[in-house]
Amino acid sequence: MRNVGHFFPLVMAGVVTSALSAQAGSRVVVSTTLDSSLEIFDADSLGELQSPVPSRGGGPVRLWVQEFDGREYLFAANHGAVLGSVGVFDLSGEQVTELPLSPFPGRAGSVGIAAGELAVGATQVPVVLVTNTQSAVAAVAGLGCSLPNGSVTAYDARLLSTLGLLQEIGTVDVSAAVPYAVSVDPAGAHAFASTNCGDELDTLTVTDAASDGGGLVLTRTATRSTGASPDGTIYDGARGLNYTANIGGNSLSVHDAQSPDALLTVDLPGAGPIDVTLADSPGGHHWVITSNGSDDSVSLIDRGRIAQCIYGVPPTCLASEVLRIPTAVAGGAPEGVAYDPATNRIFVVNKFPLGSPSLSVIQITEPADGPPSGVDIGRIPLTALGAGTPLPAFIAFDVVVQAR
Repeated sequence: MRNVGHFFPLVMAGVVTSALSAQAGSRVVVSTTLDSSLEIFDADSLGELQSPVPSRGGGPVRLWVQEFDGREYLFAANHGAVLGSVGVFDLSGEQVTELPLSPFPGRAGSVGIAAGELAVGATQVPVVLVTNTQSAVAAVAGLGCSLPNGSVTAYDARLLSTLGLLQEIGTVDVSAAVPYAVSVDPAGAHAFASTNCGDELDTLTVTDAASDGGGLVLTRTATRSTGASPDGTIYDGARGLNYTANIGGNSLSVHDAQSPDALLTVDLPGAGPIDVTLADSPGGHHWVITSNGSDDSVSLIDRGRIAQCIYGVPPTCLASEVLRIPTAVAGGAPEGVAYDPATNRIFVVNKFPLGSPSLSVIQITEPADGPPSGVDIGRIPLTALGAGTPLPAFIAFDVVVQAR
């Protein structure tokens, strides 16, 4: 691990300070994709917790943190040079380490990932789902819509805590090319995959043909419309709603598990939202947060207002986007986004410029007598593995937070 003297000057609210020593706060993990590594920071001090961790599958894109059997894991969708894979990392210790049998083989062009404990009949089954673009190159080169339809692969994780093993359940084609992301509805045993080239959200369902958890089957059961060019998607179990960021549509599509069409579309003018996460703040706010690639910002969208507009009697539809906060990197095209409630901070990956990706840290303030506000308090340069002085990373994509 680099010492503080080798780290970086962090500019916070105009005051130059050095990164503090690492402490046991929430852990922030960033995928530096073309460098095939993960960078790991403390959410409070912003100090680096360990040297960049190599991802043996190559090209980690999207990340997911999930607890199975009392142990927390980091799952990485590895794009790979030829075939994709699922990387599995142990988050239970002070050092993040990849499991000995990881990565687990996938299809070409793995990108999106999600996991959850699915209620399959009477059995709770830990499942990991990965989206595949069917190409190791074309999708990330912007040529993805010429590809055949993408797919989603599901893995049974019941042997993960004992044998360190994922077992493939099956792979199904989705309705269009380039499924960039997937979300999970554990109670319904559903997953939802966004198809960037189809403007659709596909519903996938895990069932048990044997009625005892021994014959798991993955099928595509529905296809529903979104806005233009959907990307990040996430399920809100508390409200039974799924939120999908539409890059081309400058909007957020809201579906439930069953409705044939979107229940609501939240306009995000000029934003170009890419990724999405949920936040329950110390001040009692409940947001959907989007990273906005078109105007270098993040949006805070009130989930309560969304629910009131859909389910209210009578419905009350107030403006759902309550705050848009610029990042400090012009042209950074924010990609992955994550939230840490302990520090009330948003972490967002600036994937550009190539060769100089960074992590913006946005501090949220919630006054008792006014609306929330936020400001980008610092930019952390992202690096990769290197002998001696760490090397600058070439490009970065996603960020997740593990609460500790």
